[in-house]
Amino acid sequence: MDYIKAVLFDFDGTLMDTTHLIIESFKHTIRKHLHYDIDAESLYPSFGRPLIDALEELAPNRGKELITTYRQFNLAHHDAMVKIFDKVPETLEALKKKNLKLGIVTSKARHSLKKGLDLYDLEPYFDAIVALEDTTQHKPHPEPLLRGLELLQVLPSQALYVGDSPHDIKCAHRAGVRAVAVRWSYLSWETILAEKPEFIIEAIDELLAIVDQGTSPLV
Repeated sequence: MDYIKAVLFDFDGTLMDTTHLIIESFKHTIRKHLHYDIDAESLYPSFGRPLIDALEELAPNRGKELITTYRQFNLAHHDAMVKIFDKVPETLEALKKKNLKLGIVTSKARHSLKKGLDLYDLEPYFDAIVALEDTTQHKPHPEPLLRGLELLQVLPSQALYVGDSPHDIKCAHRAGVRAVAVRWSYLSWETILAEKPEFIIEAIDELLAIVDQGTSPLV
């Protein structure tokens, strides 16, 4: 395999801790439209998927109605409820100094993604961004990640994809990319391990050791 030339990231749950905001947005929406309370554990499996798909699953044929309420709540409470994970800006800076290309591949809508990026001034670090609107297929389908690789002009064997969900690991492998699973995921760790990520990191700055070692897995 080639040496690593690019690192691509999921966003929610990987670079930004948006879990509280996502759960509260779902709860508010379900309470308003479906008139019941849902627990966080029931929502975790939908993380990493397009929002409209998750809402349609909860309320068939009502996704467009629910998504309006979800987005209104989410945007109104965004800045107060999200926070960046430890050492993210420092690690992105260090990766750039190693002349690596960086990208984001997310199922998040671009306008919502930009709000998170702008809050912590992260956008300048990234050479390519693939959001929900940029592909017809979505994770775990490989199309979004393949689009990111195309924009960065690197081969799958030259890249890592960093994520917090089984969908991310599946997407990476279907695209021929080595997967990095983040240990700070809120999702079931067993479901992530079942996808056999090549690397596991406890903190984001551990990516630096992985790219320094090139092709040697640490797990």
